[in-house]
Amino acid sequence: MQLSDLEPKDVWERFLELCAVPRPSHHEQAVSALLADRARARGFDVRVDEALNLVIRKSASPGRENAPGIILQAHLDMVPQAASDSGHNFLADPIRPRVDPKDPAWVIATGTTLGADDGMGVAMALAVLEDESLEHGPLECLFTTNEEDGMDGARAVLPGTLQGRILLNLDGEDDTEFTIGCAGSIRTTATLSRAASSVPDATLWVEATTAGLLGGHSGVDIDKGRANATLTLARLLKSTGVPLYLRSLEGGTAANAIPREARALVGVEPGRFDDLAKAFKAAAATIHHELGARDPGFSATLTRLDEGSVAGGNALDAVASVSLLDTLISLPNGLIQMEPDMPGHIRTSLNLGTLRAGVTDGVFEASTLVMVRSSSDAEKERLAVTVEKTLQTAQNAGWAVSQSRLSETPAWTPNTDSELLKTALTVYHELTGEEPKVVSTHGGLETGLFRPVFPHWDMLSLGPTIRYPHSPDERVEIASVARSYRFVRELVSRLSGF
Repeated sequence: MQLSDLEPKDVWERFLELCAVPRPSHHEQAVSALLADRARARGFDVRVDEALNLVIRKSASPGRENAPGIILQAHLDMVPQAASDSGHNFLADPIRPRVDPKDPAWVIATGTTLGADDGMGVAMALAVLEDESLEHGPLECLFTTNEEDGMDGARAVLPGTLQGRILLNLDGEDDTEFTIGCAGSIRTTATLSRAASSVPDATLWVEATTAGLLGGHSGVDIDKGRANATLTLARLLKSTGVPLYLRSLEGGTAANAIPREARALVGVEPGRFDDLAKAFKAAAATIHHELGARDPGFSATLTRLDEGSVAGGNALDAVASVSLLDTLISLPNGLIQMEPDMPGHIRTSLNLGTLRAGVTDGVFEASTLVMVRSSSDAEKERLAVTVEKTLQTAQNAGWAVSQSRLSETPAWTPNTDSELLKTALTVYHELTGEEPKVVSTHGGLETGLFRPVFPHWDMLSLGPTIRYPHSPDERVEIASVARSYRFVRELVSRLSGF
């Protein structure tokens, strides 16, 4: 099967057009301009705000001017994750989708995230908007920017921007589910700094890595017991018990992606290398056994570097190295609590998304980015404070610590009495003969930010089936795209009184 053969063609053609335009978070200028020009060429009313959000309006079909206005909403950006050997440049290179040769029921990308999150939502909204055979009430498309790294676009949507009162968020990841609530989040960052020390000339430099981990979405996959590559490497280095000079330590690429790979540069006395290698190997075997089937590809390597390959001689001394590793290891991370009243649903979690640590001009700096999620705003705040207090304790070991919060989103509280939900359930049953799952997601949705600004909106989130978002293994089920689009199209018609 070829991409050109996929149905519905209107949706897949628009998705493939999006794949051709680089659109990582913070770089949506080109795709925003492309869609604005496309809409204007078709005679639609187009508004672009300072955040590059697009609002595209289409008048109601004759006789349906008084039907409730419907907003189709999706985000333009995608998470830029690539396999280590891909060489992909997300600012210049197109995404290269293909039918999975191992399982042709799915579409994947070549070495990168696919961007079905949320390119499929954008494509479905455009297909509905441009379908001249569909009769409907007033329609608006809201395409937001930077959803994946702070939801800046959603924050910039002001009261009065939109006229509709029903919002369909097309950012779902399972076509058998309706989402009626989401977790709130806090992104907190910290910088720990102190003077680096000179290292003996005879020091042997070693690169340590963790790799092969599944990673994944820090909301959707956080309950699966997958390892955080950065914290795993910190644990490995600490567990060797061998004095180390830490020159650098880094891992992760985004707050909302579980780190899959991490690397460190450490110095060791030449006579202690064998001790280090033996202890490192034993600790890695222990972790591999602990992870088992939850993260079967885990690997850890220790590579002795050639003499003279590392410039300069500054690093953290052994005591300071241990203090940093201890601080990182003591951070809470991963699943904290499940929902007591909703079996199988995550309530509270957090993820150390990125760590960048190294020496610059004689100063060692370590910068962390942690994302806390919870369906309880109170629990979210308490956990963020715990993270901040844990990092602040590094002051006791001589570190200067500065912290700030980059962003915060409120939880979207479920409303099981929603009239939109009742209509959607009816339409779904008529089309499939089955009942969808009604869920509250642990992932962040822009609906959480919309709720306090647009309290009158009735909202529902849905979409095709996507697996492993925010990782190079991301995939979208082909048949689910057709099912999801058919449902959205019918729901729009039904809500318009047809």
